[in-house]
Parts: sequence; structure tokens; C-alpha cells
Amino acid sequence: MERHNLNRLNYFVAIVEEKTITAAAERLGLSKAVVSKHLQLLEQELGVNLLVRNTRHLYPTPAGEDFYRKSKEVLIHAANAFESVLETGQTPKGRIRLTAPVDFGVHRLSGLISRFSHDYPEIDVDLELSDERVDIVAKRFDLAFRIGWLKDSSNLSRKLSDFRLVTVCTPDTAKKWGVKKPEDLQSKPYISFADIDISRLEFSQKSKRRRLQLQSRVTINVTLGIRKAVLSGNCFAILPDFNVRGDLAEKRLVELLPSWKLRSGGIYMVSPPSRLRTQAIRLFMDRVVAELGDYQ
Repeated sequence: MERHNLNRLNYFVAIVEEKTITAAAERLGLSKAVVSKHLQLLEQELGVNLLVRNTRHLYPTPAGEDFYRKSKEVLIHAANAFESVLETGQTPKGRIRLTAPVDFGVHRLSGLISRFSHDYPEIDVDLELSDERVDIVAKRFDLAFRIGWLKDSSNLSRKLSDFRLVTVCTPDTAKKWGVKKPEDLQSKPYISFADIDISRLEFSQKSKRRRLQLQSRVTINVTLGIRKAVLSGNCFAILPDFNVRGDLAEKRLVELLPSWKLRSGGIYMVSPPSRLRTQAIRLFMDRVVAELGDYQ
């Protein structure tokens, strides 16, 4: 049986993640010439080009991207094998890369991460906040948090809880408008959220259904910006209830048409297709489910 140099998987993964051979060599503690030579031998061994180069960086070809995913799984599996033997009596360590929507990250994850970091001081957590949905495999994230309705993908997901959409404005605006039915909203200034298509809405009230198509003149891609705009008055928005729960409780905002309901959505924890996870990631996922999950 033909033998393969499995160390080259580690070299290749480092090159893909660091995007240059020089940076990969520094990460591995090897010379640039050694890493470059092993990449050349790996491509010869496989008979395919794994990487393409532009003026600054290296990027995987389609074959390289597939080989990267599989190589990463092998390396994680190997790390897990070592960790399973060493875990007993050992302090958990490692790095976790997360991405989450801005509002959810600020209000729900930041405190959780602080407590987790206190409990596991040798686990580093990097949280990137963005209301844009990124490709977690391409961007090398270990976990992502999604709000809304998941699209079909090969990623693994776990539902943490539900939320409902609410139509909100300031009390003075609600009093001035005197909205009585969903159709009244079509003539009112509407601030839309770029990441969720809610231009076509269905309001329900017992057996009644009303479908609307709202046209917004202002679109914002961060919910914190939408909330600020609505608080300024003379407009309304449709947001997940957890984004405005405090504003509703303190009467800074009110819910328009509270007897009419919009559809509910979900809050999900999403991970790449590989089921192989480091001890650090497993511990963090358990903490998220314990603190934020309604579905145990």
C-alpha cells in the first residue's frame, strides 16, 4: 500500500489559512523553502493543482478547497484523538472563531463569552459581529449564529430558540398615525432591514389574513441602525422582538397593530459540515445551549 506523508496536510492547511507560504512557514516554525517544497511534492503526488496565486496571496482551486476541508477534518480528528487521552485533569485550551449578527452578539453573546472566558482562561474566543451572512467554511469560522430562516446548506445547525417579528414605532408616531389595520402601513415611512426580505408580509388575526408589499425608501444593514432611526420618530420598522424588548418595556417604542401577528423565526447555532470538533468548541457549544437554548 502506498504511503503518504501526512505532515503535508498540516503544511497545506496552514498555507490555505495564512494565504502565503511565508506566513504558513512562520506559523509552522519552518523555512519557506521547506514548506514550498512539500507543497510541490503534495501536488505532484495528487496530480492536481491545489492552489492558484494572484499578486499577493494563494487561494485554493476547487480541488484544493475540497482537499482543504478533508485535510482539516483529518487534523481535527487527530487533535481530538490526542485530546481524548489528555483531557482528564488537563485544562481545556484552544481558539474558537465565531460570527454573529451585531445586535445578537452585543446583547446575548458578549456576556456569555466573558463568563466562558473566565471559566476557561486558556481558550481564546474571537467574535466577529456582522449582519451580513458569510460563508463560514470559506471564512474559517468554527461557529455562526443565524437569526431568521435558514436556507438549505450542508452546514450543521441547532435551533436555540424562537422569536417573532414585531412592527414598532415611537409612541408619538403611533398616536399621530392612528393605524387601525395592516393596510394603513402601506402609506407610512418604512425602514427595512437589508438582510431579511420582509417586503412581502402576512399579518394574521385569528382566521383573518392580510398580505402586504411594503416599499421602503431607506434600507439599513445593521439592526442597531434601524432601531436608532425608528427612535428618532416619523417612521416604523419590523424587527425581531429580542432587538426591541427593552424599548417596548420602557415605552420608548410601541408595537403597532399588537393584535395582528407576523411570522415567527428561529435563532440557530450553525457549524461547518464536519462533525469533528475540538474540546474547546464542544465546551462552548454546551455553554450556549445551557444559557440561550429553549430546546434542550
